[in-house]
Amino acid sequence: MRIFLKSVVFGSILLWMTGCATHQNFVKTYDAWVGQNIHTFVKEAGYPDTTYRLSNGNEVYVYEKTSIYSNPAFTSVYGYGNWGYYGSMGYGSDIEYETCKVFLEVNRKGTIVHWGSRGNSCRR
Repeated sequence: MRIFLKSVVFGSILLWMTGCATHQNFVKTYDAWVGQNIHTFVKEAGYPDTTYRLSNGNEVYVYEKTSIYSNPAFTSVYGYGNWGYYGSMGYGSDIEYETCKVFLEVNRKGTIVHWGSRGNSCRR
């Protein structure tokens, strides 16, 4: 039992650390683009989904990725009621939405000056 618990704890820590490392790589990737020309970024990443201009004259390029996953799910219910034991089983699906928006702020010279992200799957 002790070995099993240690394995579960170790596996959980390993998964958690992997998630952190992936997010750190995401941050490093976009940090490296600050100071670079937006045209170089567009050549590599493609055209943005939208752009808009800020009051200071800078432009924001928005890249958005959305994924929807449907995972099969099996459910079972057992219990005891007025007429004795009962049970039921069923199939369904869990719907999972993953989104990530990346915002690149570009000055009038075309240089990326700042970036930010929003979403539950910004890690690549």
